[in-house]
Amino acid sequence: MRLTPLDSLIAPWRAGRPDLPVRAIPPEAAIGRLAAAAVIAPGPMPAAPVALRAGLAVRAEDLIGAGPQSPVMQTGRPPALRPGDPLPAGTDALLDPEALLDQGAFVEISEGAVPGLHIRRSGEDLATGQVIVPAGGRISAAQALTARLAGFDSIAVFDLAATSDGFAPPLAALLARLLEGCGIRISTGGEALFRLEPARESRPRLALQPGETGWIEPADRGFRIEMPPRFDGALAMILAVILPLVCHGTGARPVAQTGILGRKVSAGIGSTGIALFRTGADRLEPLAIGEIPLAAWLAADSYAILPSGIEGFAAGETLTTYRLDPLLAS
Repeated sequence: MRLTPLDSLIAPWRAGRPDLPVRAIPPEAAIGRLAAAAVIAPGPMPAAPVALRAGLAVRAEDLIGAGPQSPVMQTGRPPALRPGDPLPAGTDALLDPEALLDQGAFVEISEGAVPGLHIRRSGEDLATGQVIVPAGGRISAAQALTARLAGFDSIAVFDLAATSDGFAPPLAALLARLLEGCGIRISTGGEALFRLEPARESRPRLALQPGETGWIEPADRGFRIEMPPRFDGALAMILAVILPLVCHGTGARPVAQTGILGRKVSAGIGSTGIALFRTGADRLEPLAIGEIPLAAWLAADSYAILPSGIEGFAAGETLTTYRLDPLLAS
């Protein structure tokens, strides 16, 4: 039976950079989506020194030599700050309140300080021009928070959508989770770049192991993708078809790592194959190649796409694999 090579189906898409829809949304709503443009810090963070803890704002130079046996006397109590409060002009350190004894008309300070103690100076959190989110990066919660604190009310993201109808609950939930990992939202209507449908054919058509009953074809400025009914075929279609298309269109990158194979990997000639691995202390352990049992997926932390035409890799060779979680770099 003649199977269609995967590359021949997606070659038209990969011939050029597609014009993908872009939306500006609040940073919190952008978590998990792919940035359409880099988010750059417009200024230093913090803009001025701030307190890192609760304490008293002092000038370290005024407390040289202060100690329990030789307290420094001052008139007026130093300003009390909370974490995040800006330091008053002329102060450069934060002192523990227990180091101060209030004597009414004056205070005794029995502890010294060094400039910068318990404070964050201007630009120490983030420098001007520092990249908060790279173009094509999958936006994390930390990046969304940083963007908001840097003054961004919105972030431009690729508005990648997929429809997913006709799947039984277990597979539907799996598809939603995997698509989310690719920076794709599930759409209940309207235009979508990816239209996922249950496979209509029961015979192998695609040279992809597993996933032979899957299919992909252009449709309505996007793709109609038939997903095999088993979890392993669905995983193969996400990793070998949808994720590469997303990366090509957005500039996103899977999370790569290298390891030394603990034993050989044999690939099936003529088909693209999915291989799952577990990363050990000093070796990369192959768990499944082409056929993926649930136990292998549960134990795996990375994968590789083995192109057709190779016989495999020998034990001791260095192989690049990609993380299963997260699928894309932030």
